[in-house]
Amino acid sequence: MDSETDHAYEEAANSSLLDDEPSEAADAELEELRRVRRALSKMNQGIENVQQQIKYFNSNVSQTTQLLDIWVRVLSQTMHNQRFLLNEDWQGSSMDAAKLDGLIQRDIQRQEAVERQAREAELKREQELAEAREREKQRAELALAAENANRLAARSRAGGMPGRRPPPGPAARGRGAAAGVRQASA
Repeated sequence: MDSETDHAYEEAANSSLLDDEPSEAADAELEELRRVRRALSKMNQGIENVQQQIKYFNSNVSQTTQLLDIWVRVLSQTMHNQRFLLNEDWQGSSMDAAKLDGLIQRDIQRQEAVERQAREAELKREQELAEAREREKQRAELALAAENANRLAARSRAGGMPGRRPPPGPAARGRGAAAGVRQASA
């Protein structure tokens, strides 16, 4: 692209200027433009180089961050392992597994106890409800029996029970033999 632009400038200078004086001024101006162009071209290349270097630097920073994250995890695990090794109470992974199983069993037993207590509480509520219904039923039956007894007492005071004949009096007994037979068979 540089050679094409230079070539275009030279053709313009040669074809449009026939005098020596204007040609010298144009040549000087052309040379000045070429220097500015070269300076701008160098600046452009410098900027492109800086961009590439920034990209490279950014890539290195990302890789360094990843390596540091890995290193932090390694150090953390190392410290964790060191605490185990320096702990006098630690008896190995098999004991840890046994303790973990014990904790799991204890949790299972607690859960079963909670469920059993919930079932027992539910049964107790159901029994109390059934007993309350039974007491209510007995109260209703007693109230009904008392009401019936009061009605019977009131009827007997009022002159007998409705729908029944009064007991035979002395006049009904002397009617004859047929009346006595009926009474005997009744």
